[in-house]
Amino acid sequence: MSQWNPRWTVLGGVMLSVVLNSAGQLLFKAARMAQPDASVLHLFLHPGTWYGLCIYALSALCWLWVLARAQLSLAYPILSLSFPIVLILSTCFFAEAISLMRGVGVAIIVIGVSLLART
Repeated sequence: MSQWNPRWTVLGGVMLSVVLNSAGQLLFKAARMAQPDASVLHLFLHPGTWYGLCIYALSALCWLWVLARAQLSLAYPILSLSFPIVLILSTCFFAEAISLMRGVGVAIIVIGVSLLART
């Protein structure tokens, strides 16, 4: 029987926040693409904007839970994992092109987070 490890629980909370944050960004982009000429105020009539805001709110609640259990200096940099998630999914859902430099930049972020996780 394995023992409960609070570090893994907190890491799971951070990763859930990362995934929710990324999903919110993708929903915002989808709402904008559905109404490319709409004003920012008019975008609030689009359901995708509201879904994105709700997902963002869940991300914030998750993040507040994490902050009660982890050092900010450790947890906050892990949020940058939303960059590779959004990069990959924006190519899938929005057919965005990824330049070599953008890919290298995101790879450096992932390497940095990997190094941070070892502390």
